Amino acid sequence: MTKILVPVDFTKVSFSAFNYAVKLAEKLNAEVTLMHVINGSFATADSMFLETMDVAFEAAKNRLKFFAIDYSKKMGLAFSKKKFHYEVRFGVAGFTIADFANDNGYDYVVAGTRDNHNIVERILGTSSTIITKLTNCPIILIHENTRWMEPKKVIFTIDDKTDFKKSITDFLSFNKFFKAATDFIHIKIEGETKHTPQEAIIKELFRKEEPEFTFEVKNIFGGDIVQSIVDYSIFEKADMLVMVHRKKSFLASFFDRSISLKTAEGLHLPIMITAEQSSENL
Repeated sequence: MTKILVPVDFTKVSFSAFNYAVKLAEKLNAEVTLMHVINGSFATADSMFLETMDVAFEAAKNRLKFFAIDYSKKMGLAFSKKKFHYEVRFGVAGFTIADFANDNGYDYVVAGTRDNHNIVERILGTSSTIITKLTNCPIILIHENTRWMEPKKVIFTIDDKTDFKKSITDFLSFNKFFKAATDFIHIKIEGETKHTPQEAIIKELFRKEEPEFTFEVKNIFGGDIVQSIVDYSIFEKADMLVMVHRKKSFLASFFDRSISLKTAEGLHLPIMITAEQSSENL
């Protein structure tokens, strides 16, 4: 069965992600796990208020159940799927969630994200940023005001430097449930001479069988890549944006915010970020 992991920090943003994940799970016939990470860096004074580790775990798990069931009812949401799985861990949220998703073979992580970050978060990354960088499966980023909408029009961004074989495979697996019309777009900067890898894209799309959805491969000319992606997605009334997160050393990624993460901050659509194929899988 398809498995979806939803990190929960009990904010409105994570509730939006949970709501989206449940609606998605109904379409994919998937199971949903809610996960909360208790900050493991307790000071001595803080630890005096915890009788045992079991008490902390049990309190967090009960809060997750309230979040999923009771709070949903108060918000007037009705889910056909009533059974959820709950996981609580101690640690640093982003790293702990990524490790858990990778170790337990989750197919998707649906995580909340927000625009306003303090200076530390901008340098080191938020939990959702760290999850995006370290998790092997596709990540779907959801803003607080993002509501579920079945994807019928998808924008998939490509470039000349990324190995997108795994990303297209992941997208085909996802889109078989929706058959959404898809535009594969390449943003060309003025003066750029490289061509869109159209043949490579078509080859990947037809690798196993003929796609059951309509698609186009386009060159989009623009001076600013992020703004061009945002403008095109809005103009085409896209329901979802798919982007590839390029593999690089984790230290290097601290100092080079990827286009996918910058776009996620500027566009309040569900954004699926898939990982570039790593050398281990080649």
